[in-house]
Amino acid sequence: MKKKIALFVANILLILISFFIVEIVIWHKENDYLRRTNTFPKTMNQIGFHEGITKFNIDLNYFPTPENGYGRAPEGLKYKKKPITIFGCSYAYGYKLNNEETFSYKLAHSAKRPVYNQSFTGWGIQHMLYQSKLEGLYSKIPEPEYVIYVYINDHIRRLYLISFSSWNILAEQFNLRYKSKNNQLVEIRNQNPILNQIKRLYFVNKLQNTIVNKQIARTKNPEKHYDFAVEHFVSAKNEMQKHWKNSKFVVLFYDSVESDKYLRDKLEKNNFIIVDAEKLISEDLTKEEFITEDKCHPNEKAWDLITPALIRELNL
Repeated sequence: MKKKIALFVANILLILISFFIVEIVIWHKENDYLRRTNTFPKTMNQIGFHEGITKFNIDLNYFPTPENGYGRAPEGLKYKKKPITIFGCSYAYGYKLNNEETFSYKLAHSAKRPVYNQSFTGWGIQHMLYQSKLEGLYSKIPEPEYVIYVYINDHIRRLYLISFSSWNILAEQFNLRYKSKNNQLVEIRNQNPILNQIKRLYFVNKLQNTIVNKQIARTKNPEKHYDFAVEHFVSAKNEMQKHWKNSKFVVLFYDSVESDKYLRDKLEKNNFIIVDAEKLISEDLTKEEFITEDKCHPNEKAWDLITPALIRELNL
């Protein structure tokens, strides 16, 4: 009996060790890919992004402080007009692009305005809401004339994810989600270190992504997901307007999905300015000529078309 128990324990330990080795291999490959294919601002490197274990030490270890910087500032461009603030994910951040090729740089350069890029790869609407509650955001950024959120349809799915991407046990996560409670959004906080580590496992993360995708696809009431997104947008706008009373809020729809019409209509009723990027430039942005080599993100040519058209649309 004792031999069977010892053998069982030994097998469990062997499985756990093998599992951990696989996690390390995946971590190494992902981080090596990031180092070879991306240009991150110095501030992100300094605080440890893609250096094994990230160190985003504010509140419950979600983000760097706004003063330390995230997103990509259009470095070297300084103007006296009222600024623009950008929120969003890797599209707005400029994933796979050099600084001068990004939306924020081109917008600052062409509109002759300061642009504060508060976006980051993998983020979504909930990250804008989180930032809107940070005092550091307002000490860093004077009241912008426009707050622009660069939206893609995948941001609906991201509202339900435990973490922003498929990372693993060696990486800190942005475990950031909200739930509706008493007519307001409340941050879901889980401080159980063991459970957090389990959620960070690569395969657990992959499984959760799959479950969320299927749940959204099978829902009989897709509008509820868009209503949930509207809650995030409106809550973030309300928070910002406590500090930026005269700012105008824009949602730039980068990709065109038919079901997004419901979201556009809802946002317009809540005083958001809606801009459809493809209609703005009369082009299909899914064409290969507008996409980076990874087949997932806007390239410089896409922003070269969108930026001047947006400047005309908003009279910047």
